[in-house]
Amino acid sequence: MPDGARLAAKLWLPDIASTRRVPTIIEVIPYRKRDIYAPRDAMHHRYFAGHGYATMRVDIRGSGDSDGIQGVFAATDEANDTLQVLAWIAQQPWSDGQVGMFGISWGGFQGIQTAFRAPPQLKAVIAQSYAPDRFRYSQVFRGGCFLLRAIRWSSQVFGYKSRPPDPALVGGRWRDMWLARVEHNTPQIIAALKHQTFDKYWRERAIDHARIKAPFFAVSGWADGAYVGAVSESLSKIEAPCKGLIGPWGHRYAHLGMPGPAIGFLQEALRWYDHWMRGKDTGVTRDPQLIAWMPRSVPAKSFYAESPGRWVSEARWPSPRIKPQSFFFNAGGILAARAARATKISCKSPQTLGLAAGELMPWFQHGPSPELPGDQRADDGQSICFDSERLRKDVEILGTPAVTLTFSVDRPVAFVCVRVCDVAPDGASTRVTYQTFNLTHREGADKVARLTPGKEYTVRFDLIDCAYAFAQGHRIRVAISTTYWPLVWPSPEPVTLTLVTGKSALELPVRPASRADGKLPRFPAPESAPAFPRTTLTPGSRNRVITTDLGKGLTVVEVQDTSGRNRYDEIDLIAEARSTERYAVVEGDPLSATADVGWTWEFERGDWRIRTESRTQVSCTKREFVIRGKLAAYEGDENVFEREFEERVPRSGN
Repeated sequence: MPDGARLAAKLWLPDIASTRRVPTIIEVIPYRKRDIYAPRDAMHHRYFAGHGYATMRVDIRGSGDSDGIQGVFAATDEANDTLQVLAWIAQQPWSDGQVGMFGISWGGFQGIQTAFRAPPQLKAVIAQSYAPDRFRYSQVFRGGCFLLRAIRWSSQVFGYKSRPPDPALVGGRWRDMWLARVEHNTPQIIAALKHQTFDKYWRERAIDHARIKAPFFAVSGWADGAYVGAVSESLSKIEAPCKGLIGPWGHRYAHLGMPGPAIGFLQEALRWYDHWMRGKDTGVTRDPQLIAWMPRSVPAKSFYAESPGRWVSEARWPSPRIKPQSFFFNAGGILAARAARATKISCKSPQTLGLAAGELMPWFQHGPSPELPGDQRADDGQSICFDSERLRKDVEILGTPAVTLTFSVDRPVAFVCVRVCDVAPDGASTRVTYQTFNLTHREGADKVARLTPGKEYTVRFDLIDCAYAFAQGHRIRVAISTTYWPLVWPSPEPVTLTLVTGKSALELPVRPASRADGKLPRFPAPESAPAFPRTTLTPGSRNRVITTDLGKGLTVVEVQDTSGRNRYDEIDLIAEARSTERYAVVEGDPLSATADVGWTWEFERGDWRIRTESRTQVSCTKREFVIRGKLAAYEGDENVFEREFEERVPRSGN
């Protein structure tokens, strides 16, 4: 880097690079290239190398074996480093000067952030589960509501940044590098909560799609609600060649997709790169602009291996074929095509409404685990619900639903959650999409406008992008509540919402049948290169347990997660990560809400044994969030570093 810091990378070179220059594909993430993510990395990097590309996995500054300190939401700094990586690659004797980017999540962020800066070396991008900005997307806020997932994510990154470099690569300076990392490490949740609106802090970290020049392949999965909407937004705003793919998956690469079907995504990636970086006519410019999985009605479960449905396509996106259709909320809980006379209906949601929500972004990192939304009947029973008549024919939707609400509330700060569900003839309720919205953001995400109790307002907002085939004989349900815990942090006071029926409505993007669907070529079966070898000493797992103390009215959600204990054979390193999450609230008392998340990381090679422990706790008063954190580092059994944090951040519309 220009400041003298060195970034560490793992490079795979194809044999042909010894005789001619080749294009390069890179992935830039902070998740360490040598251990826990190494098996997955090798599957696609070795695959691309086997097809004639140089490929590189880069540890961002301050992570893995790279020098420096990792920042907090440091999108600009990380992108500037990546520009230097691209320039370095172009100067290497094996490089033909062309670079493509590949990545999911943080790697996807790096892809779009780099594309936004339009470096001359960048010729093609594939980004999955990415964010054009970190306020509207990602794991911190949802519709302006503070997500409890933000605490889990902050704690995870807090732990990530505490891990040492590998002495086998950086030598004797590993300890100084490690201690510098833990010394500068702070919980990123503090920075997030200091910016509870889409202010200058978040705007500076956002991108302008119009500045992207490299062909862009946008990918996500319907189960990955944190990020799936970015695909539609990118397709509608990027002027460079752009196409989208949305499968049924959670927060996983499409060739490892879960729920399935997983697809031959690496083959699709090669089609993209071969066209734009090798000049081959692979047909990608003739592909539909959007290919998406159309799930069909299925009873909700917290995990299922395969999503019933089929692939559909739209030649252009937004599609001129898809038209919005309105469904009005009428008296008597009726959802109808026409508005009836205006009436009022009120509800005061329990603090624990939302226990069937599942995870914000199901990951299934350790295989099957209960992360999907389950049967919604318990949450529906505590919400204001509007049901359609039984459908006389199948109804398909694809795109961005929206809702218009005319309402009043009895508190100056209030949230609303709107869920769209598929109700089967036997009463089972499957969540199709949803959105939480902070009503103090009704005038814009960049400001807080407190509500006047009793005053009537009208708001309109989008729900999370979705596709779904409602079956004949089923009903469409809209369920409205003022809480959605443990997905979002409760409002400071219990809220009574009064909804005006006849003036409130749902808008669904109804998709007509298309002959093109039957002509779509089938995706090939997943292919990949062999994973980086490891020996499993103890298996990984993830589980979610909900308990309620009826005497105290206390409900606790606990999540236990472990990577398992693994030996990475080629480098003789043993590594393990463990986390615990505990979210609690007392019914009727939103100020009782607490979150407590801890992470432990262990590394071992011979007599070199390292352990770091991080913990983040969040509680609240009516006016403040209270954040407490602790970070400890051990070399063998010796505690070499320990620090505690405490910060109080004013609540601003949350």
